Amino acid sequence: MLYVACVMTRSLAEIDWEDVTEYAPAVVTAITMPLTYSIATGIGLGFITYALVKIVSGKVREASAAVIVLAILFAAKFAVAG
Repeated sequence: MLYVACVMTRSLAEIDWEDVTEYAPAVVTAITMPLTYSIATGIGLGFITYALVKIVSGKVREASAAVIVLAILFAAKFAVAG
């Protein structure tokens, strides 16, 4: 478990820290995983945050259709599951 955490943390160095639309979803994902004890919840909130940030900032063309579809599916899952 510690090894996986170290590998995941190492990838934070590769994020574009100058672009808020790139680092905000990564930070949400990284913080949500340990707080909810769920990797899936963290990844889901990361997809939702990424899609929302790209849409709100007007950079929707940078987000692929697959990411937006996954964000919608995760949002529906979280809405139904409560």
